Amino acid sequence: MCSFQSDFGLISIVVPLYNEVKNVRPLVMAIDGAMRGYYCEIILINDGSTDGTAAEIQQLNHPKIKLIDLQKNQGQSLALAAGIELAQGDYIVTLDGDLQNDPKDIPWMLSKAKAEQWDLVTGIRQQRKDSFLKTVPSKVANYIIGKATNIKLRDQGCGLKVFTNTTAKKLHLYDQMHRYIPLIIHLNGGRILQVPVRHNPRLFGSSKYGLERIFKVIYDLVVLMYRHRLSQKSKKNSKLVKS
Repeated sequence: MCSFQSDFGLISIVVPLYNEVKNVRPLVMAIDGAMRGYYCEIILINDGSTDGTAAEIQQLNHPKIKLIDLQKNQGQSLALAAGIELAQGDYIVTLDGDLQNDPKDIPWMLSKAKAEQWDLVTGIRQQRKDSFLKTVPSKVANYIIGKATNIKLRDQGCGLKVFTNTTAKKLHLYDQMHRYIPLIIHLNGGRILQVPVRHNPRLFGSSKYGLERIFKVIYDLVVLMYRHRLSQKSKKNSKLVKS
């Protein structure tokens, strides 16, 4: 169980869950083990699951868990946004609920974020244990983003991230923008560190992604960059008016 023995202040761990009933207990146990010695809250977002995920969370009766129970599936971006809005930690950690992200990586990522004052420390999954249907869209997405933005972010899709509270609260996620969190933070002037992290095979449940994601990635990226340029143009015009 998480307990206060560190100088990090409160750590908020935010995990969206969609039909991950078999992963709930091992996930919480893994977080407890990794975060021993930290003062933390565990925010689990049940994103409209139909397999009893919410009931499984409630049965744990864990003193550090805060459950957000969305009645309909809203998608990962809105689920993350709900968790981040509730989070009160000085640092906010996100990870996927399928146990492919390893909570053991969280403490040293927190140490890097604090000691070196990064706005975001984000994972680069090593030796990925995913199927062709997940790795190919991810590689294509990273390539497209690199070509379109000239920003060398190696793994946009890794769910394991450590943010300062201020950085996370400014994200304003919607639609499928969780895919572009490092890019959004970079475009907003944030300092980002990319670090290698473990990647485990999925033991329970099934992936929610496939090859169709490539087309969605392209569309969302165009929309994101267009809105960013409009915002920059508006700021520039505002400065000209004031001067």
